[in-house]
Amino acid sequence: MSRSQLNARVRPMRRRSVEFLIKRTDCDWFDLPLNQYARTLNPRSFSSEVIVGWGDHRIRVPGVEVSISYEDPDFHVTFEGDLPEAEAQLIFDEICLNILEATGQQGVVVPL
Repeated sequence: MSRSQLNARVRPMRRRSVEFLIKRTDCDWFDLPLNQYARTLNPRSFSSEVIVGWGDHRIRVPGVEVSISYEDPDFHVTFEGDLPEAEAQLIFDEICLNILEATGQQGVVVPL
């Protein structure tokens, strides 16, 4: 076995990671209690499940893990895995709509 074949077998696969912020547009802080994360921070049109891992709220949608952390004063969102940009945008749109419905507060997505 060649050295490159050995390295390919030993080295763990790196997963693509993309990060964004969801920022409130009319003030600094979202008024969303932790006990509402599971209902509010899941997209509606994608099957998703809450999973264990880092972040305040972590879900799996088909092929991707999504971590959402409340980092003063925004939600920091990390997609781990490959997801088409249109699907990522739809997930963000649905989460922002859920936040608006739960709190009356508008959010905007900012790529990092």
